Amino acid sequence: MEWRLSMRSAACFDCPFNITDCDRPGCIPVNGVERPIIVVNRQLPGPQIQVCEGDNVEVKVWNRLGKSESTSIHWHAIHQRGTPYMDGPAMITQCPITPQSSFAYKFKASPAGTHWWHSHSHYQRIDGGFGAFIINQAPGRDPNSDLYDFDIPEHVVILQIWPDLPATPYGETPGQIPVPTINAKGQFKQFVNGNDTVYTPREVFKVKQGQRYRFRVIGNNNCHMYVSVDGHNLTAIATDGAPIKPISVDRIGVATGERYDFVLTADQDIGNYWFRAQVASNRIFYCRNGPQEELAILRYEGAPEEDPEEASLDDGDNDIILNPKRLDTPNGINLLDVESAVPDDERLLAEPDQRFYLELGWTNASPQMFYYQDYPNPPEMEPGQYTTHLNFVSFKMPPSPLLTQYDDIPKKEFCYFEENLGKREQCASEYCSCTQILKVELGQVVELVLVSEADEHAMHIHGYSFRVVGSGDLPRGATVEDVIEMDKQGDITRKLEGAVLKDTVPLDTLAYYIVRFVADNPGKWFFHCHDIFHQDYGMAIVFQVGEESDLPPIPADFPRCGSWSQPAEENEKGRKNGESTDPIEPAEKRRKQPSAE
Repeated sequence: MEWRLSMRSAACFDCPFNITDCDRPGCIPVNGVERPIIVVNRQLPGPQIQVCEGDNVEVKVWNRLGKSESTSIHWHAIHQRGTPYMDGPAMITQCPITPQSSFAYKFKASPAGTHWWHSHSHYQRIDGGFGAFIINQAPGRDPNSDLYDFDIPEHVVILQIWPDLPATPYGETPGQIPVPTINAKGQFKQFVNGNDTVYTPREVFKVKQGQRYRFRVIGNNNCHMYVSVDGHNLTAIATDGAPIKPISVDRIGVATGERYDFVLTADQDIGNYWFRAQVASNRIFYCRNGPQEELAILRYEGAPEEDPEEASLDDGDNDIILNPKRLDTPNGINLLDVESAVPDDERLLAEPDQRFYLELGWTNASPQMFYYQDYPNPPEMEPGQYTTHLNFVSFKMPPSPLLTQYDDIPKKEFCYFEENLGKREQCASEYCSCTQILKVELGQVVELVLVSEADEHAMHIHGYSFRVVGSGDLPRGATVEDVIEMDKQGDITRKLEGAVLKDTVPLDTLAYYIVRFVADNPGKWFFHCHDIFHQDYGMAIVFQVGEESDLPPIPADFPRCGSWSQPAEENEKGRKNGESTDPIEPAEKRRKQPSAE
């Protein structure tokens, strides 16, 4: 992983005036904007990993970012059963990978489906630290395998909202223009040479008339987006890697962190057709601050290498939309309308052992967090409402990895979900921040009622997939207390049979979703909004499943990190006596430090 420059003239020569130069090794045109980017193996998106279900996987990550910039990689949707230390979020399951060093991730490829990998260190996912991770399945194990003829790497689609300026540690750079891209390609910047106006290349998906193709769409977009192909229906067959009963639609909504697989039948005349990625969000300060659509080309074998005739933004007023941004969208098919093709888990059909109501929104922040004052169009919020919360507590990263160095962390850093329920009124008026943990007994059935009071969110769970068993809109001004009362009165129903299986669920403003899972995978699992800004500024919590004794052994030579501070006199005494100055534990008890490998 390293920093490079898009549209770098030394690598791109005369791109895009000479379109073949855009394909030169080392040339990464993106959408024509020259800016620093993060690349992995000098590729954007990073390398696509294709493995088989059950494979043992080892990926060695070298940090070449420089400038004292650490990183880590999260294997999004890999449950890491037995290997929670390989999940990837820095300071939750591991130390970050420091500059000029490496770390080898080792885990089993499970579950099957369309997944991806991405940096889990602040803003790096925005700037290019991401790629597809596909776990293929034997045809007999995929209930929808008879619906398509081809499932090829060239039909993996990554949606990205690409800023024209690098991101910052705060998530979004003031003044940037967010631009949709498809597989890190697009046509945003114009290049003029005399009377000619040219652009960087679009992505092209090739098909043959009469054949059926599986497309795998991955959402690395901080804005809800719709995918469609002119003149073609899309048959959705999976979401977040889990198969569903086929649904024929015109458009599919994809939030950040979500994945959708669909089958496209090439049953139209030989020609070129627009593959559209449209921004569906209405977030004033980001998603509506730039172009609302990017286009790729679906090209039939035998068609000329040219653009389709019409490229206007399609409003699609009468389209059937799977997973629309708003639950009340006309012709919308919501997640509760989707039937899972994965057999029901009988354990989830009864009353849950634990039910937690989680409110997602904005809260009062400290003055240092008012960076929004630099935005030309700041969000419409009351003064001080500039950071995110989960039940009015903003998550703070611990100083050492929570999973492997729990005893090294001062206990004052922690707070617990149940205890915080009694501080709700206080934290609604004051800024409350800590490493918030929700403890769950191993084997319990857990239900989460997620309530969005403001903005849109995509809540992602590590280590699990959950069943989506309920959803609904809320009236203006509704709070989590109102939802609790609605539930007591029987006004909220649950779909327990055939509920769709996901690991990321999108919520719009004033809406709720209800999800269930069996807490049978011991670990300390991050649960957070997949919008980077929302995550970094507090919309997160850690599920502690089981006790320390339930965890698998820490891998040998696993890296350690934490605070280096210690009293000066102890430093001096240790140096004189030749003793360890490690404040955590004596030299004879210290774990062996990792080698350069």
